[in-house]
Amino acid sequence: MSRKDKLKGIVVSLPTPTKKNYEVDYKRFKEHVAWLVDQGLVEGKAVLMGAGGLGEGYFLTREEHEKIMEALVDAANGKVPTMTGIFEVCTKEAVLRARMAEDVGIDFLQVNPPHYLAPVDEEVYVHYKMINDSADIGIMIYNTPWCAMHYEIRPKLMERLAELNNIVGVKWTSFDPVNFVTMLKQFSDKLNFIDNSTLISLAFQLGAKGYISLLGNIAPKAELYLLNLLEKREYERFDMEYKRLHAWREVLSSAEEMGFQGIGEGTISKAIFEAVGKPIGPPLPPQRRVSEENLKKIRELLNKYKVFDYALKISQEG
Repeated sequence: MSRKDKLKGIVVSLPTPTKKNYEVDYKRFKEHVAWLVDQGLVEGKAVLMGAGGLGEGYFLTREEHEKIMEALVDAANGKVPTMTGIFEVCTKEAVLRARMAEDVGIDFLQVNPPHYLAPVDEEVYVHYKMINDSADIGIMIYNTPWCAMHYEIRPKLMERLAELNNIVGVKWTSFDPVNFVTMLKQFSDKLNFIDNSTLISLAFQLGAKGYISLLGNIAPKAELYLLNLLEKREYERFDMEYKRLHAWREVLSSAEEMGFQGIGEGTISKAIFEAVGKPIGPPLPPQRRVSEENLKKIRELLNKYKVFDYALKISQEG
């Protein structure tokens, strides 16, 4: 199987377990990865990403990042492709981390455009090209229109990026519906698109090969059930089941109202894990832990939609 062909299926963004003093709990991380593999998240069906956005990659030191990658590769044991996030504004630091990932044995990098002020296309191209030329490792471009004053990667730049030999995929969403569709139509034969929106069935019909998942951390067999529907092109049924299984997204849409939206994904993601009885420690600073009052509200929302009850039912039937 080629490098590109391995980038498909459920791309599970893994949480980073922490202790009370904010130290990373590598033992728990490895146990979680091993459990996911045992549940069926293996090559051809999934990719496991450590230190992504949900995994608080923005907030890890270089040493912590390296240890997370080592733990991921060790626990995956060659049974599932591995990925890590690179979020650096400094291209030289991004190159160092890319080389570190290659040395450790990571299969893919998730790399978003550098952002402080809004970048221009040439700066973004230089960032990716320097990483591409510095390490022999697959790269998944991460379009992040919510950063840097709504900067988006568009076809003119993607034509150049697609020619770089290590770029094999795109983690894809867009604030522009035309750009969302155009990029898939124009480039899905060259690059594997991994959907990062709620328009997964549309993206697959336009050529996407996978999608990003949080639920896979909690109910991997339910997520495999959804993937099977996509593989069989049962898109209407997928939409119905996805809506039911991912109703927890109501929690995300309520984040700002509840007052726990902030700089990173650790606050809300770790609150969800805690609310379903799988606490994995506090968010890395400067992110905040949600209050007990808001944690109760999250539990009420999850219970209202009975998401995980249904996911458990599917897992048992599967």
